[in-house]
Amino acid sequence: MPDAITIGCMSDHSLPPDLLNDLHDVLDDMEEWQLDPAGWAYVDTLLGRVEVTLSAGEEEAIRQVVADLELSGPTRAKSADSGATNKQPPKTRDKVAGLKDTLDAPRRTGQEKAQR
Repeated sequence: MPDAITIGCMSDHSLPPDLLNDLHDVLDDMEEWQLDPAGWAYVDTLLGRVEVTLSAGEEEAIRQVVADLELSGPTRAKSADSGATNKQPPKTRDKVAGLKDTLDAPRRTGQEKAQR
């Protein structure tokens, strides 16, 4: 496995594969999350931060936002006034899909080169 992976338009920035795998894992986990509207709004804000930090290649900032995303997931205990929970709204689902495409592009490129 490579020591670093270059993402999307970040030709001069490389990020550790373990960090990108953690991000991909949390994005995958979100498909099962049930959050109230405020929770999804916060996740949307964090996804925006992911987009910005990925494009800038800021490793520590990406680590922090991945940790924040992990902590924003559903919790076991809910307060009585927490409101109804729902799966991802379409806007969030689109952001997640776009980020997954960005993360998967180097993998696809590497697989294509390996098949040649």
